[in-house]
Amino acid sequence: MKKVVVKIGGSLAIDEAKLADFVSAVSTLPGSGCQVAVVHGGGKDINENIALLKEQPTFIDGLRVTTPGIMKMVEMTLSGHVNKKLVRMLLNNNCNAIGISGVDGNLFQVVKKQGKVDLGLVGEIKQVNPKIVADLWAAGWTPVVSPISIGEGMSWNVNADTAASELAVALEADQFVLVSDVPGVMDENKNVIPELSEADAEKLIEAGVISGGMIPKVRESFKSIRRGLKSIHIVGWKDAEHFGKQINGDLNYGTILR
Repeated sequence: MKKVVVKIGGSLAIDEAKLADFVSAVSTLPGSGCQVAVVHGGGKDINENIALLKEQPTFIDGLRVTTPGIMKMVEMTLSGHVNKKLVRMLLNNNCNAIGISGVDGNLFQVVKKQGKVDLGLVGEIKQVNPKIVADLWAAGWTPVVSPISIGEGMSWNVNADTAASELAVALEADQFVLVSDVPGVMDENKNVIPELSEADAEKLIEAGVISGGMIPKVRESFKSIRRGLKSIHIVGWKDAEHFGKQINGDLNYGTILR
């Protein structure tokens, strides 16, 4: 069985038509020889809910500064609303889906992320225990994974791209695809770069061409490649046909990091 980790994010997660198309495509994979784990973010949903707290979201290098109040809202949004919505949609497409988070089964164990600026309750993954995902696969389930993680007996906010990368490495995934509303890594002329090396990516970051949330997405991806993944695909959503060909290796319409 081919092991596939798919990370979904961006406005794709809240565009109902595109999301329905994505879910329909993913639901066919278990029947075509793939074991699939879907990891999701939910930044736009989080921002809407945080607005209820009258706190302005703050980001540093693409990472959300997470206060205790925001952490509660992040966990409720990701492990609750977003996770169960995706599970419901997959079930409605006859996919045997089940929702978990990085807290369940100690999937993602973290310590506080250190840096020049205190990001609050933002965790850095130190250990992945993929047994819960492997057990669910063996039992015929398709896990839908929220990146909320556990450390020191508390829940921590972890970047979803980082969580997905770590999971793909731990599972020794055959395919790792990051799908969002972003068509790929863009050059200075806003054209998709078909293939990108780590050295070239760092030059683009220094030049400000790669910015915002794409910085942790790219950097964490290359960490995963150094630890065993052969390549990582960053693609936008077009349709089920393009997605299927990307999974099968018949087409590249995004950016492949090697």
